[in-house]
Amino acid sequence: MKVFTEIDPMTVGNHPNLIAKLADDQDPETIWYLLLIDDYLIIADAAYRSQRGKWLHYQIEFPKHGLLWFVDTLQSKFFRTAAEGGLPRGVFHDSAIVDGEHLKLGRAFNADGRGGSGYAFVTLDRKDLGLAKKYIFTDSLLFEHGLLDLFKQVAHKIRSGDL
Repeated sequence: MKVFTEIDPMTVGNHPNLIAKLADDQDPETIWYLLLIDDYLIIADAAYRSQRGKWLHYQIEFPKHGLLWFVDTLQSKFFRTAAEGGLPRGVFHDSAIVDGEHLKLGRAFNADGRGGSGYAFVTLDRKDLGLAKKYIFTDSLLFEHGLLDLFKQVAHKIRSGDL
């Protein structure tokens, strides 16, 4: 498993491996970045909080085929009923080994801290302060504000061999 250093939030926008970015229209100070380094993707967000006078950032790393798995699992397991081949009733997560790393996708309730739902993407083999690294994406960010569309575009390029 390849280990990555933390991205520099001040220079990530000019990183030579940057393949996509999306301004968070719900939080204009936050930008989402996707970087491709070798056969790994890094999803990172960075925001300068002027009231705190500092940068806040986080990242998650995983094999690039993990993004294909994320998009495919969301569409084939979470967006379908059990009768259509989706998750069984009462099951709210799925996991898989992708290129040697254990990934998990689960429904996140209260993803925004105000009762809104979303999805938690977890790299079970990678740790941050002893806990599995994860991102919780709100439904709003994914579906209304374009993050899932961005993920689909990048996944298409991976699938076609362009990335």
